[in-house]
Amino acid sequence: MMAELDLRLEGDATLCVELRGVTAARQLRLQPRGRPSALALQPSSEAAGGALRARVPLHALLDDRPLRWDVSLRSDDGSDEPLRGRAPAGERHFFSARLGEHGLSAYLSDSADSLVLYSAPREQHARVMADENAKARYPQWLQELPLREDLVLFESFLGKTYAGNPRYLYEALRLARPDLHCVWAYQGSESIPDDPPRVRRGSAEYFRLLAQAKYRVNNVLFPVHGRKPETVYLQTWHGTPLKRLGYDIQVAGPEADARDNLRSEATGWSVLLSANPYSSEILPRAFGYDGPVLEAGYPLGDALAAPFADEAERAAALAALGLPEDRRYLLYAPTWRDDKPIGAWRFEFDLQLDLDRISAALAPDQVLLLKAHHLVAARLDPARLPANVIDLSHRDDVTELCRISEALITDYSSVFFDFAVTGRPILFYCYDLEHYAGQVRGFYLDVPGDLPGPVAEDTETLIAQLRNLPRVQAEHAGRYAAFQQRFCAHRDGGAARRVIDAVFGPAP
Repeated sequence: MMAELDLRLEGDATLCVELRGVTAARQLRLQPRGRPSALALQPSSEAAGGALRARVPLHALLDDRPLRWDVSLRSDDGSDEPLRGRAPAGERHFFSARLGEHGLSAYLSDSADSLVLYSAPREQHARVMADENAKARYPQWLQELPLREDLVLFESFLGKTYAGNPRYLYEALRLARPDLHCVWAYQGSESIPDDPPRVRRGSAEYFRLLAQAKYRVNNVLFPVHGRKPETVYLQTWHGTPLKRLGYDIQVAGPEADARDNLRSEATGWSVLLSANPYSSEILPRAFGYDGPVLEAGYPLGDALAAPFADEAERAAALAALGLPEDRRYLLYAPTWRDDKPIGAWRFEFDLQLDLDRISAALAPDQVLLLKAHHLVAARLDPARLPANVIDLSHRDDVTELCRISEALITDYSSVFFDFAVTGRPILFYCYDLEHYAGQVRGFYLDVPGDLPGPVAEDTETLIAQLRNLPRVQAEHAGRYAAFQQRFCAHRDGGAARRVIDAVFGPAP
């Protein structure tokens, strides 16, 4: 059932919702997302032409937190149907109002053209409404705004970080092609060399730049699909996969749910970057991508392939991280758990590691660094951590932590493929190995047979491995060398240069 919608305020206490084209409905129901109780209203037929009209008390819609209300019609038989409608031409949020310290607006959902009300504190409401209106205008801007031949838009991990392949490609590109104008979609606080312009992901400026950029670089995906034919979209991705991806996943979960969206994004990629032949085979299949693959190695690997030139360079890197230079560092960098959601693409930090016992087992000059995945809500209380355990999850880039660490502890994170460039020991703490393999994601490789280091399933075993790192490394030297040959062939420090030559070409 499709209705003509008309929303307006009646005084300062009531929202009037008028529906034309709806003959009867027992109730108009407003269901706030994430909350169990709905607001039920009895519509009347008092409007001209027999239209239904319902009056919503404004105080029931407003809260200190943002709320989205899905509107539906309940028929006489008790069934609910989303209120699908035709809105007036114009902005996505076709109705909006300021109500004291709050804002209220209405739009039609992307999935069903059904009515949604959005309420939030006034400043937040204005920002979100402007962003969503801008996103809806993106297809128009894509057609109308001119291409900017010198513009490169960089984004890493949904605009949250200055990290990964986009970071290290940018740091090489700014030197090789100073004629290009680089902009970062970045909402963090870390410094970026040359201090390029920054734009907030999802803002009106962001969507205009995305529409106009001759080059775009990402390691996940943009919030809208489509590009100009002349635009070059370099998808760098963010790791060689151990755990299954996209259409290769055989169990339900958030990654499986998102794969159709990623496939739609992949239709706009100009080239997909690969670190090795293994990735060149797996990634296109997993993403449903049939375009060019550039097997050049990862730019972030260039940083790991190059040892510190001297102690002064190492000291500077440690100082930038707020770490003393008279310590040796171990890095624990686990992946996220698909089955531990606590919000929209936010997951629990399921540590499952006895930090007190690890702390007691470390040598006097050793420090354990913790780096949670960017999708994990991890903020450990520093006051409750042992003195030789430091949580650096707030840092954007795990690569800079890999550079200063003498060994890596991980689980199923792709970080170990990158770290293997260094030749330093890698330990695998896989406390949920059977569960993860069978019910969470599954693997492409044999675990532990194909890994370059030993697997521990409990803290005690991991401690024994840490106490005997030289022996552990020697025992796995042959497997490690074979692993490097298979997955790290491009560890010559020239990956960024190869990507620049292939994608951007020489400076004019």
